[in-house]
Amino acid sequence: MNMTEGLEDKILSDFKRPQKEFELYEKFYLGLGENAKIYLKCESKKYKKIVLAIQEVIQPSVRMNCIRCEIHCCKLYVPELSIYIAKPVGCFDLINYLLVRCDTVLPDPCYENMEKNVCPFYVNGCTLPVDCRSYLCIQYFCDKIKKELDMQLISKYLEKAKFVLNHFSVQECMI
Repeated sequence: MNMTEGLEDKILSDFKRPQKEFELYEKFYLGLGENAKIYLKCESKKYKKIVLAIQEVIQPSVRMNCIRCEIHCCKLYVPELSIYIAKPVGCFDLINYLLVRCDTVLPDPCYENMEKNVCPFYVNGCTLPVDCRSYLCIQYFCDKIKKELDMQLISKYLEKAKFVLNHFSVQECMI
């Protein structure tokens, strides 16, 4: 096997691993008991309320700038500039996934996007509901948008979101 073949195998493996993890997140969610779902709903409401507050602040600027931008954050083909680098599907870890999945059926990811270093939830824009974005997605802002936003206000919201994520107990979901 030459070096190129080894690299191709590694790349294919890198694309399949996040897909399997994402599918395991869904299996974990579907296996939750009633007590776990009660806890999850409570925590999910906190997280989604914060995400919606951030979205309300950023959406006017996003609508004006992102549609015209030639460097879409979730659609970059240059890995060193991208916030999404074929690791977690939609930039979700288990906790983030559970919090957004709680009361929402997420759209099917387009896994082919990952081969181009594009988020699997990007199809002419984000296909995820605005309150179902991962923490990585809601905390990234390009320089142009940063100049237009009240970043102190957004930082406060992000601290609250991070608090919810950091204090979420997977153990509570396993009882």
